[in-house]
Amino acid sequence: MKLRRIPSIDDEEGEINVSPLIDVVFILLIFFIVSATFISLPGINVKKPKVQKTSSLEKNSVIFALSDQNEIFYSGQKIKLSQVSALISEAIMNKTKPVVIQVDKWADANFLARLVSETKKVSPSVSLATLKNE
Repeated sequence: MKLRRIPSIDDEEGEINVSPLIDVVFILLIFFIVSATFISLPGINVKKPKVQKTSSLEKNSVIFALSDQNEIFYSGQKIKLSQVSALISEAIMNKTKPVVIQVDKWADANFLARLVSETKKVSPSVSLATLKNE
């Protein structure tokens, strides 16, 4: 009688089939490439302005407010666009102060640009006050 030997686990060579693994990797790669958002660059390097906190600007600054009806307010009084330069010159007589413009979100952008242009004639530092996103 012949004795048959039962193959043990150690005798069999274990092989790992990697073709399904490669398929999964390629599918994931295609998914990430297709779902990635690509940013279109503007083509030039822009120097971004530095941000200052509101507390530091309120103490030593000239503050204007622009309403939704394009009315300019300074110290609680309604003023005209032509008065802005004179008021800034008077306020920064001895010390250079930044100008802060608080803008209503419904104000006209064209009028805001004219106001910023008028303030830039006298003050090199003009800031727009906005709400912090939470």
